[in-house]
Amino acid sequence: MRAWLPYALIAIGFWGVWGLYAKLASRSLNPHNLFLLAFVGNLLVFPCYLAFFAKDFRFAWRDLDCCHAVLSGVVGALGTLFFYLAVSKGEASRVVVVTAMYPVLTVILAAALLREPVTAQKLLGVACALIALILLS
Repeated sequence: MRAWLPYALIAIGFWGVWGLYAKLASRSLNPHNLFLLAFVGNLLVFPCYLAFFAKDFRFAWRDLDCCHAVLSGVVGALGTLFFYLAVSKGEASRVVVVTAMYPVLTVILAAALLREPVTAQKLLGVACALIALILLS
């Protein structure tokens, strides 16, 4: 088994429940309060993260990849904010499926900017994702 697969499966589990909790919270919270309280939830995880992984913190701020990491957090947070806006106005089952199409954009950007190969398997995956989007939404 590939080393990353168990982590990816765990992420799917957490993100699947995340979508459910976001919809439940949106019943009485506006998206802006939901975003703020979700951020508090992130802060609650941070001490555990530090306890387990503090020994791995080694980086130089002058490294361009540190900027990429910060930008990753910024665009991830903005995506989350717009997800909460969407889920507060629509069905969780549809919003989650539509927003879960972000890997299609990642495949396109990775091919264009990182020169990652676009294989037949990736194209088939994108086609299947688009078919799933149509069927599930």
